[in-house]
Amino acid sequence: MTKLLDQIALLARRWGTYVRVRHELEAYTDRELNDIGISRADITRISLEAASLVKPDASKRTGAEDRRPGLLRQRFSPYL
Repeated sequence: MTKLLDQIALLARRWGTYVRVRHELEAYTDRELNDIGISRADITRISLEAASLVKPDASKRTGAEDRRPGLLRQRFSPYL
């Protein structure tokens, strides 16, 4: 049962990411999109790619160490 709930939570996070990325890219003008190297036709593909990058364990992160960038964790973890 928990595995099913984890899958549903993952799909909800992916959907939320898809919607956020899509809305943000749709807010840009054609000139701004051209400046970053994409066209309006690419918005759906980019939104789907961003949603596919959402990891299943994102909700299980706890503690301050998980919020630090990876480079800080590698270099300075004995000191932080």
